[in-house]
Amino acid sequence: MVLELSLAAGYLKSLSQDNSLRINDRLFLGGPLTLRGFNLNGIGPSSDGNTLGGDTYWQAGLHLYTPLPFRPGRGGIGDHFRTHFFLNTGNLVNLQLRNNMQDNYHQLVDGTRLSYGAGIVLRMGGMARLELNYCVPYRAQQGDSINEGLQFGIGLHFL
Repeated sequence: MVLELSLAAGYLKSLSQDNSLRINDRLFLGGPLTLRGFNLNGIGPSSDGNTLGGDTYWQAGLHLYTPLPFRPGRGGIGDHFRTHFFLNTGNLVNLQLRNNMQDNYHQLVDGTRLSYGAGIVLRMGGMARLELNYCVPYRAQQGDSINEGLQFGIGLHFL
């Protein structure tokens, strides 16, 4: 049994004179390997159904991986499968930094998204995994692209 806690955050600041960020430089959040239960890049500011990204994000995940309860193919391929229970949360905003730290904090946590679910994971060596999860987006915001139900993901790790 493995219990995993993951945290990630990012902030972008333009170096140009006009302080603008192009859409291809922006941060995006959502999808089967970041915030499950939402479509890929489906969280945050949007216009006409298209996500615009943001300049600040944070995300956290709590995962529990256990061996399959029925263990098919014991000693073979069945040993590479795990059950997966998860809780994901996070937010993506265009942060307006202010001198008041409490205002900055509220910008980051107001509108936090939350999802949970369970699934099956196939470990492929030490650098890849395939996931099939049933996701329940528990808390979302207007304009988010939700993907409730089955969600498939491919994860690659190089570090």
